[in-house]
Amino acid sequence: MTASTTFIRLPCMFVALLLLPLATRAQTLRVAPAASATGTCEASSPCNLQAAQAKVRALRAQGHDDITVQLQDGTYRLQQPLRFDAADSGAKGHPVRWQAAPGAHPVLSGARLVQGARDGVLWRFALPSSDAPSSIYVDGQRRWPARTGACPHCVVDAKGLSNVPPAILRTLQVGSLAALHARWRDFRCRVVALGRGRVDLAQPCWRNATLDSRGNGWAVASPVGKYYGGVDWFENLAGDPATPGSYTVDTAQHVLRYRPVPGEAARAPVIEVPVLEQLLELEGTLKAPVHDLVFSGIAFAGTEWRKPALDDGYVPLQAGYLIEGNGRAALPDNGEGMARIGSAVDVEAGRDIVFDRDSFRQLAAAGIALAGGTHGAAVTNSRFTDLGGGAVFAGDTAGHPADPAGKTSDIVIDDNRIDHVALAWRDNVAIMAGFVNGIEIAHNSIADLPYSGISVGWGWNYEGDKPVESAIHIVANRIERVMLQLADGGAIYTQGQSTPGTSCVVRNAIDIRRDPGANGIYLDEHSTYFDVEHNVVLGSWVSAWASWSGHLRIVDNWTDSAGKPHNPGPTKVWSPNFTGLKTLPAAALAVQRAAGPREGRPEPALPIRVPAACPEP
Repeated sequence: MTASTTFIRLPCMFVALLLLPLATRAQTLRVAPAASATGTCEASSPCNLQAAQAKVRALRAQGHDDITVQLQDGTYRLQQPLRFDAADSGAKGHPVRWQAAPGAHPVLSGARLVQGARDGVLWRFALPSSDAPSSIYVDGQRRWPARTGACPHCVVDAKGLSNVPPAILRTLQVGSLAALHARWRDFRCRVVALGRGRVDLAQPCWRNATLDSRGNGWAVASPVGKYYGGVDWFENLAGDPATPGSYTVDTAQHVLRYRPVPGEAARAPVIEVPVLEQLLELEGTLKAPVHDLVFSGIAFAGTEWRKPALDDGYVPLQAGYLIEGNGRAALPDNGEGMARIGSAVDVEAGRDIVFDRDSFRQLAAAGIALAGGTHGAAVTNSRFTDLGGGAVFAGDTAGHPADPAGKTSDIVIDDNRIDHVALAWRDNVAIMAGFVNGIEIAHNSIADLPYSGISVGWGWNYEGDKPVESAIHIVANRIERVMLQLADGGAIYTQGQSTPGTSCVVRNAIDIRRDPGANGIYLDEHSTYFDVEHNVVLGSWVSAWASWSGHLRIVDNWTDSAGKPHNPGPTKVWSPNFTGLKTLPAAALAVQRAAGPREGRPEPALPIRVPAACPEP
């Protein structure tokens, strides 16, 4: 080839490139924590997140399909949540990608760094607002507000609590929170008045906490039920903190006082105070969903959650779904109409949304919610730890929404590592799915929770005799050290009637030998049409106690327990199973080895769909 020939061909290639349609040209925008809105979003002039979002919208309007936003290393301290709607969507099969730059570890944070001063043995900080933070961070370690000891003899009445010991009463103030639990429910109600040996608690919080339903017996697990054992503690105390590693807040003066632990005492007084309640909101509508987006390699951290300090308080029905509002005569038997605990990331009416290799940590409430008629979403290869609430919420609490498209479907939650979550709101679970048509929960590792590990379904025995869910696939998860504080749950918990032949619990490795009283696999209430096969369940067994559950196949599982059928019923198959084992056979050991996250798994391909048929047991 001669030099002149080469010279002729290069311009031809350049012209051909110019003639390519805009949609085929990949666009990469670059953002940095300290960049401004005036940056060009190029490597030499990165922009901020908001400018990148505006540019993505402009590029999409021009017809560009392949757009990547690269986040450089560092902490992005958000002043308000990033809010996406349909206009931020990618093209079908060509998602807009928001991802870490190569080798970078970007953090989207809702917290503020606050410099303090020494005040004797304490550290003193001026807060950005009058709100008392539910937790703070010192060198990345969560610190809790000061707490009293337990009050096992506190007496419940319509207004609050009496028989409060003077030593506890002297530490309280208006705005303190009473924390208590009963069975599977956890409660927080704000102190609104102090009296002689008593406190009045905020309404409607306290009234809702003691309400019953017509037929379901919610009050059994409430402050007026037989399982009430007193107040666990009061927090948000007056005065100076007494315990190292705790703090108190003077809300009138906007001042936080922290007592450092010995290793911190010589350091400069700096804390991180979470402020934002959400970091990322993806909110579409059923007619105009937000779609084709990928978020990869991003850490979400530093959220606050203030609802428990308000009049509604924190009154769950179960698993992070809450009762709120005045004027209730009774609670709904089927649990519909509940609010959901807050989450750092919220996806409503999404289509083909992926979160892959992300991190969720240092959050006041939950990690991520996929709900409100979301069809096609995945959370994969991600890490969840140090969360006040649960890790992943999917689906909703309406069994038969007015618009069938409002029922969430096709959710994939695979290969995640989840531990030390539900630290504040003890009734939360690692992965909670309400009513959903098509969900795969596979190869996750789950450990160190006060309540259940995986929970799918809703409605108990009050949604009629038609299926309210389908294609529930709970496969090859590794679950241990759950049910550490609350009761009446399990490593895997199910509710509701499924479409026949579509739902299963298979090849999970459960070890709760150190958690006496917990259920391994708990097919509660109206659980119907589930196959439970080839699971290893150590320290417990399968519960299917309700006579109104049925069409259950519980076969070929391994356990060290006696493995007796629990209310067999005419449509429950309980054999063969391998029970009373002292050592596990090779097939069971293979299930244990294969359970939990798989290394090197690729990002899920779009579109995201969960097949109706269960995987092979």
